[in-house]
Amino acid sequence: MGPCICSSHAQRLPYAANLNPNSSILRRRAQFISFASNSSPPQDEEATAKKSFAVATGELFLGLATRLIKSRNKGSSSLAEDSGSVGMFENNSEERIGAVVEDEIDPDVVWEQRVKDVEAERNRYSRLVTSPGFSFSAAGLLFPYHLGVAQFLIQNGYIKETTPLAGSSAGAIVCAVIASGASMEEALNATKILAEDCRNRGTAFRLGAVLRDILDKFLPDDVHIRSNGRVRVAVTQLLWRPRGLLVDQFDSKEDLINAVFTSSFIPGYLAPRPATMFRNRLCIDGGLTLFMPPTSAAQTVRVCAFPASRLGLQGIGISPDCNPENVCSPRQLFNWALEPAEDAILDRFFELGYLDASVWAKENPVEVIVQDDSPAFGSSSAT
Repeated sequence: MGPCICSSHAQRLPYAANLNPNSSILRRRAQFISFASNSSPPQDEEATAKKSFAVATGELFLGLATRLIKSRNKGSSSLAEDSGSVGMFENNSEERIGAVVEDEIDPDVVWEQRVKDVEAERNRYSRLVTSPGFSFSAAGLLFPYHLGVAQFLIQNGYIKETTPLAGSSAGAIVCAVIASGASMEEALNATKILAEDCRNRGTAFRLGAVLRDILDKFLPDDVHIRSNGRVRVAVTQLLWRPRGLLVDQFDSKEDLINAVFTSSFIPGYLAPRPATMFRNRLCIDGGLTLFMPPTSAAQTVRVCAFPASRLGLQGIGISPDCNPENVCSPRQLFNWALEPAEDAILDRFFELGYLDASVWAKENPVEVIVQDDSPAFGSSSAT
């Protein structure tokens, strides 16, 4: 096992405002993969520094996918041409793209919504929306960190039934869990079941099947109804220009599970194939283009399971940077993101998420930042 996660009290960092966390995200994600892979472990880690098959596989395919997306973005046609090309494949008007947004600061970050997704948000929040919304990053199997953050935010009134949510990969799963009404402790126990299965029978190539089974058993039959118009799930569509697609209208529980499965699809790692089909589009992991997607609220608080400062990300609200003395090495975090840790470590991640959220909350009192507002369809600013 890797080094223990420190539990000492930590310095508080000021909350960075008005910065765009998605700037150059593809480059940052590639840097993170490279940094985690090449970090020199301290002497006491040398004996345990060997990569498992799952970690090596995950790194390989994440690196290849990131390069593919970057190269295809360079050679892509204009935004208008791409939008029209996508529309050629849509027979149903509700399936057509209703919003195409290119980030004002970083044009590489592009996201879309179908007509039915835009309408779902307007219908749900036609009367009331609570701001800020919360966006949860891609995190792999560090999922318990997000659960701990959500536990604090729900307990202390930051997340209500009218609070918009968004997420990529593991972040999309936690959004579905919150919307379902299940407790975060129940979700942590379900995570341990998944982790035990993977520890006993392997992770790479079969995690997707285990994840589907756990979600099907854990989520209620009406989870899609509870999530419609509230939860934005980010996926990366490959044709024609790789870009993020935000989905928040789900036709059934199975459709929602398909969305979060697609959002989590690390090529060749979650299942033995390079991509997956979602609503007639070839798609992969949403975190590759939308690491922390915007919510439909006027402001969005971003939650990142990795130390944001080490990834070069800015404008992050809640992350291990809130308690920097608790952070273990990037190499170990990356290993745990791809290969499940022991249950005691999963419990500790849950606790750290809760503690980091509490530090952030001291700088952002609920009575000051939480307010009822009109929805802001399109991009939302970081707070």
